[in-house]
Amino acid sequence: LNVVECEVVDVQRCGCRCHVPECEGNSSMGVASAEQWAGADWAQWALPAEARCERWQPSQHACAPHVFDNTSAIACDSYVYQHGSSIVSEFDLGCQEWKRSLVGTVHNIGMLISLPIMGFVSDRWGRRSALVVSGCGAGLLGLAKSFATSYYTYLLGELLETVLGASVYPCAFVLMIEWLGVEHRILASLVLGVPLSLGAASLALVDYLAGYWRTWARLAYPPSLLLLLYPWLLPESVRWLVSRGRMHDAAHVIKRAAEYNGARVPAEALEKMLLEREQIGGSAETNIDEGLFTALLKYGVLRRRLCVCCVWWMSAVFVFYGLAVSAHGLRGAGGVHATYALVAAAELPALALNTLLLDRAGRRPLLTAALLLTAAALIAIPCLPEECLQTRLCTCTAYDFKFTACDGPVPAGCEISCRQRAELSAGRAWRSVPDDAERLTSRCRHRGTLRASSDI
Repeated sequence: LNVVECEVVDVQRCGCRCHVPECEGNSSMGVASAEQWAGADWAQWALPAEARCERWQPSQHACAPHVFDNTSAIACDSYVYQHGSSIVSEFDLGCQEWKRSLVGTVHNIGMLISLPIMGFVSDRWGRRSALVVSGCGAGLLGLAKSFATSYYTYLLGELLETVLGASVYPCAFVLMIEWLGVEHRILASLVLGVPLSLGAASLALVDYLAGYWRTWARLAYPPSLLLLLYPWLLPESVRWLVSRGRMHDAAHVIKRAAEYNGARVPAEALEKMLLEREQIGGSAETNIDEGLFTALLKYGVLRRRLCVCCVWWMSAVFVFYGLAVSAHGLRGAGGVHATYALVAAAELPALALNTLLLDRAGRRPLLTAALLLTAAALIAIPCLPEECLQTRLCTCTAYDFKFTACDGPVPAGCEISCRQRAELSAGRAWRSVPDDAERLTSRCRHRGTLRASSDI
């Protein structure tokens, strides 16, 4: 939700030109009407053909061809916008491209802050708690951001919202895996991935219908507050409860699940589990609180696996988010909203391929094939029609694989911390990487799969 708003809804480019008071007075300052924008016949002698941030120097206050010196350009004092749907026209950013790009930079900084913090919160206080705090906090801050009265207030809201909301999906993914069991990781990926893809496409439709970024935010963010009901609707992860030594709570969750499913759990088995825990005593608490950093120093295998996960994330994120962000710059027959919706829907075939092939073809062969096909499609982009979506499909396959694979090679209790560190390494520079670097990364990144352990 935050990525869609940051890159597609709020800061999308809109047509703008210099305001020429000699020819239009002050009536068209700000957002121009359709007639004012289309009827500017004087633009051919008052404005340069290519430079939208400059206008020709006038010699007097009159609107005639001989008044404007087409050999001397001056910077615009104010701007006229074709549309008023984004913050570009709302806060009069005009040709201040750095301010528009700064929104994405602040978003990335928020992710760098969020990932380690929410990973620690999830592993320390529970998956459900982290999910509720992250989702509801992001919803509240996103809603508050829609009332921003200045550009810098908006930036502050963007930063705080990202700090809380960047970890919603990882928390939900790990919680579902720990509910279903490790053997159902692929199913968990499908169950979460389909609504995610459809939701992204729906958000583009909501923006199209709303037509204004504040209205879009006030429609899109309030449903996040439904996560406040999760403590009463969803149990905590049994695996996390056991890893934290809360055996009585884990037994209670197991009993409730058994009653709901009409199954019977032998009381002797639960009593034996609790008794074994009591016999272990406090020595296990030390191991529980060991932390990922200490484990990384102690175990070389864990270090290698974390490095492999970092390479996976870094290589996939460059293209996955790069294509998502660049989609709004395309101008297809259906406009920017239809283009983004189609790009989001391209994730659905990738989810289906993962579900069908991961157990049959194996993890490493499928990941290698997805990365190589992505590289080939990126290199071939100049020769492909604009509607071709093979690149997005392949990189979605690889990106979706990361969530499925990164849970296997790390100890219980620190899955999210490990994944957050891998995401952290990937998220630092993806937004600023040019297309050529994306293609170069795509060609060589598959080598990281050769370092993956076969049990993933």
